[in-house]
Amino acid sequence: MSEEDKTAAAAAEQPKRAPKLNERILSSLSRRSVAAHPWHDLEIGPGAPAVFNVRSEAGSPPTAGDEEEQRLRAALRHLQAEAGVLERLVYKHRNQHRGAAYFQYLLKVRRDLKLLLGTDLAQVLNAVFPVLASRKPANTILVPTKQTKKKPGANHSHHERLLGVARLLSQMAEPVMKAAIQITFLLARSFFIDLCTAVFSLLARIRVLIQQMLLDVVLLYNKVTDLTDRKQAVKISIGGVQAFREYYPSMNDACTILECVWVKDKFLLHEKMKDSCQETQVEDQKPCGPESSIQYTKP
Repeated sequence: MSEEDKTAAAAAEQPKRAPKLNERILSSLSRRSVAAHPWHDLEIGPGAPAVFNVRSEAGSPPTAGDEEEQRLRAALRHLQAEAGVLERLVYKHRNQHRGAAYFQYLLKVRRDLKLLLGTDLAQVLNAVFPVLASRKPANTILVPTKQTKKKPGANHSHHERLLGVARLLSQMAEPVMKAAIQITFLLARSFFIDLCTAVFSLLARIRVLIQQMLLDVVLLYNKVTDLTDRKQAVKISIGGVQAFREYYPSMNDACTILECVWVKDKFLLHEKMKDSCQETQVEDQKPCGPESSIQYTKP
């Protein structure tokens, strides 16, 4: 038996080396990136296409509200997955890299992701989209949520929580960009290539998801604000008796209108105050007709 045959037989008998955590993460990220979404071809900007494509289950074309809802829920699921990968990377390398500047920025990104996921955006979406679809009254999203022992804290309505999510998303872009810049310094010096490649691709996906979610949340908030700012009427019929009840918007508080502006390489959130009582005052000043439009009939 020759020496080459002995070497090949010894190599075959040795157990295979388990891949490291970085290698497993990189392989899973590359498979998911190629199979799910071509992240390297994505564009961010005012004219860029949406990240997620929405397909209708029954074959009928989905409405604009359905597309927005499915796109937001898909982005939230992907962001939860990316937050889990970042948590594993931080846990793996916290002892070796905890004092470095790039690792501190990664901790800030992880903190922002925890804050975003802690807002329970899925619960807000479950309350907002039925209102936009006219399945629930608009005043339900203006009522503060109840306090429980499991969820103590200040009571905020779903409308206020949606505004807080938009503000948080607008502030998450800066730490992601700073962390990516620090990672490029390591790549330029050829330090920790596996870790830098995994983190750099992870930050790129998080940035795309954050920017797409910011646009969708701003659009959703403006729709909800416009809907709650209108006068609404409710018709109740019981035993042949009809009652009409009208809801008027608050005349004391001014509503906030959000707008996303593209500056250099990211979207910036601008808030504008709109007086909600202007249209109501104009409508109240109109003279009443001689005859009422509501007719009362006996059963």
